[in-house]
Amino acid sequence: MTSLRVTIIACMAVTAVNAATASDLSDALLQNSSGYSLRAQPQYSALGIRFANWLLMPTLKSGLYYDSNLYKAKGRKESSVVGLFAPALTLHSDVSRHSFQFGLSGLRKHAFSNENASTLSGRASANANVEILSDFALDLGASIETKQFELGAADASSDAQHGVRREAYVASARISKVFNRLRFIGGASVTHHNYHDVSAESGGVIDQDYRDGTRFSILGKMNYAFSPGLSAFASAEYNARNWKAAGVDNRDSQGIEFLTGLEVDKRGNFHGVAGVGYLRQDYDLGTRGDISTYSVNVDLQWMPSPLLVVNFDGRRSVEESSLAGHTSKLTSKAEVSLDYEFLRNLIISPVISYKRENYSGVDRRDDTFRARLETKHLINRNLKFGAYYDFETLKSTAAENSYSRHLIGINAKVEY
Repeated sequence: MTSLRVTIIACMAVTAVNAATASDLSDALLQNSSGYSLRAQPQYSALGIRFANWLLMPTLKSGLYYDSNLYKAKGRKESSVVGLFAPALTLHSDVSRHSFQFGLSGLRKHAFSNENASTLSGRASANANVEILSDFALDLGASIETKQFELGAADASSDAQHGVRREAYVASARISKVFNRLRFIGGASVTHHNYHDVSAESGGVIDQDYRDGTRFSILGKMNYAFSPGLSAFASAEYNARNWKAAGVDNRDSQGIEFLTGLEVDKRGNFHGVAGVGYLRQDYDLGTRGDISTYSVNVDLQWMPSPLLVVNFDGRRSVEESSLAGHTSKLTSKAEVSLDYEFLRNLIISPVISYKRENYSGVDRRDDTFRARLETKHLINRNLKFGAYYDFETLKSTAAENSYSRHLIGINAKVEY
């Protein structure tokens, strides 16, 4: 989903790199706005570089943080100071009807005590919004992402010498048409994943080709506006997932998701979307991986006072597991965050999140709790500073996979 948090001021470049390119269309199409925030601070927003009908916006974020558990492991705790370097460049069109956007971003994390724990990622994207008629629009998007996962990432081998590398190629298209109070949205996306083999600490190579594959999604959504800023919606999504693994490791599947709910756009103090429904994912391998349950998709932003914004996000989804004997998992996530304006240019943001992963076909459940406290100091339009403390703990029914982790960091961002 497009983030609605004001924290985008401090971490846009990192978010661009870590965005989940494999998420289903509903993550993007169920939003009733694009990057809108209840609290606007134009006096601290970068102006960019104008050239004809284009706006160029370069940014650079760097920082240092301490990681108490690089491997996210219970029995192998190795700590390190990590340096972060994240440049980004976006190019926006500035025309009356159509809009175009191009983006480049990169993320380098360097672990000073263990080079194998360092990662390098990057992303290039292009998006276009074409206003065919005043009530009929076409959106097109494409991106190429190369990402290196951290050591100890979910579904990664504990014997990997360094983080697994993956490329993701994404293309999407959608149309939207308004009929008086009704609005229809239809879209489709395709994502291809290519994983690279990784060296093992014990010697040899760990094959990752079985994780390669392609995901397809098709979604239709209808909104009915009761009044300005309040509408009901119903959506239906179909997905097909084709992976390279075969035989007993086959993870191919087809799924559906139905959602219904409300979208609110009271930009004075409340904004967001909330939907509930049903999802099902059927695996070719058989009932060992099949999942059928209720679905939730919530992204709300509330401003109870001029100094405070409350954000709530919740989502349920089905993903494949790359661990031996695990075909799929049901992931349920919830997060609450606050943005409190302690001073006009000093924002304090506590965040609490919870994630449960239920693995299908086996008796395993992972519960992850995370608490974060972040401060952002907005010096001027071009310079921002931040500091944070992050605590993460995972408790698994497979006790050897449990761990806890502390992150303490500072960062600076320069943008023009």
